[in-house]
Amino acid sequence: MTTVVLPVRQGKDLSKKVAGGVLVLFWIIALALWIVAPHIADPRLGAFLIDTGIVFFSVGFAAPQITSAKAFGNTLIAGVVAILAFALGDFLEITVLSYMLRMLVPFLALLSALYATVGKLKVWYN
Repeated sequence: MTTVVLPVRQGKDLSKKVAGGVLVLFWIIALALWIVAPHIADPRLGAFLIDTGIVFFSVGFAAPQITSAKAFGNTLIAGVVAILAFALGDFLEITVLSYMLRMLVPFLALLSALYATVGKLKVWYN
C-alpha cells in the first residue's frame, strides 16, 4: 500500500493575541449594530445592520480557532462576500437568500471551530 503524504506548507502563524483581539472587537461591533438596528426607520436597512452583525459575530467566533494568517485573510474575504450577499438579499428583498445566509453564516463559523478541534486529533491509518 502506498501512502502519499504532502508536506505541510509553513505559512505565517496568526498570533493568539490578534485572534483574541479580533474576537472582542468584532463582537463589540456586532452588539453595537444589533443595538442600533431597531432604531432605524427603514426596515431594509435595519435588517441589513442586523445581518451584518451576524457576520461580524460569526467571524469573531471563528477567529480564535484560525491558526494561519492566510486562513484568517480568507475568512475576512468570506465575511465581505457574506455582507455583500446580505446587502443583495436585504435591499432587493430576496427573502430566501437572506434567511439562507442567516442560517449558513453562523453554521460555517461553528464548523470552523469544530474542524480546528478535530484537526488537532492524530489519526493513523494502516
